[in-house]
Amino acid sequence: MFHKGKLLIFLVSFLIVLYGASAAFFGKEAYKELSVFMKVLDRVRDEYVEVPDMNEVQEGAMRGMMDALDPYCGFLTRKQFEDLERRRALGTAGAGVVLSRKSDVIYVVSLDPEGPAARAGMHRGDYVIAIDGEGVEHKSLLEVDSLLSGAPGTRVKITLFRDSRTKPRELEFALEAPSEAPVGSRMLDGGVGYLKIASLRDQAVEQAKIKLKTLISAGARKIVLDLRGCADGSAANGATVANYFLSDGVIYYSRNREGEKVLVVEADPEKTVTLLPAAVLINGSTAGAAEIVAGALKDGKRATLVGERSFGLGSEQKTIQLKSGALLVLSTAKYCTPGGTIIQDDGARTTGIEPDLESPDSEKRQDLAVESYYDEDDDGKYQRLQEKVEQIQLEKALEILLGENIPAKIAA
Repeated sequence: MFHKGKLLIFLVSFLIVLYGASAAFFGKEAYKELSVFMKVLDRVRDEYVEVPDMNEVQEGAMRGMMDALDPYCGFLTRKQFEDLERRRALGTAGAGVVLSRKSDVIYVVSLDPEGPAARAGMHRGDYVIAIDGEGVEHKSLLEVDSLLSGAPGTRVKITLFRDSRTKPRELEFALEAPSEAPVGSRMLDGGVGYLKIASLRDQAVEQAKIKLKTLISAGARKIVLDLRGCADGSAANGATVANYFLSDGVIYYSRNREGEKVLVVEADPEKTVTLLPAAVLINGSTAGAAEIVAGALKDGKRATLVGERSFGLGSEQKTIQLKSGALLVLSTAKYCTPGGTIIQDDGARTTGIEPDLESPDSEKRQDLAVESYYDEDDDGKYQRLQEKVEQIQLEKALEILLGENIPAKIAA
């Protein structure tokens, strides 16, 4: 009883601290909800058909509370946090994958095309069910990410589900150090320079600047910026790349729970590389820092966005170490485009950045899906379908840039 009593005291103390801040905003409602929660806890303790392990009940309550917020919040017990730190100490090799949570399942947002997960056959849109035989349904993103990192050469086995299959599939591969994620560039017909940014990690940002300047030196008069599949990197790196195309105005801002602007990032004219007309390619794997770039160029009237609605990943997290050794991860602010669009919205239809021009349109997409259905090579048909979609999107961007109406600023 004494042990259970201490657990209940810990739980009550934790909830009071967590609800205290919200009580200032919602008045007595937060404490009213806390009272209801404690009554439920009492009933579980006293009337459940078996004597419950109150430690497990407590931890489940913590996880449930975090799961009810957003995919990037989480709760780790002391043991889970220690295990995570132990794995981190082994190394920074990974699977080359960006994950989120969708419909309460771990979802593959984007993949490094040269990374081990992609080479093993993982696709964007797959759902991760288990890692090394252990289910991940109730694990936080922080914990799942840590399970896919460690010493180079560490082998992992992933069980995943794909919409086009009726049964789960298993993949096995070895973790690798992050690739350099090179920035691609080439000249296209009509004096159009093509810049492909697959990652917004630190090294890619400077590389993008160099490649952009090289395209201009080679005679580019218009730019296609390809951000499809770009889903990693910091908000600061996204702002830096957006600044390459913007000479003034807000790039993005973050807002707190009251809707107040807590950080406003503006363009620095000294960091601008070009004001040439531009089109930006985005898709459902464009996320995070890349969405800051896309949103800034769209709202700043610097580029036409072509493709699909982006994923919708744009929030700041704060880690809080509890006295018990447990760890809380809380989202404390959301990123907004200059025009006020919240990048990470709660609604599936409103989250992310909407393109100015959807491509392919719904009719063409349906035709492609029908064609793909009759392709018996499951893995190969996915790749071929993506290549067709990407080519259509690029052609549409070129059509806009080479047409008469270009919604972008003219270079000085």
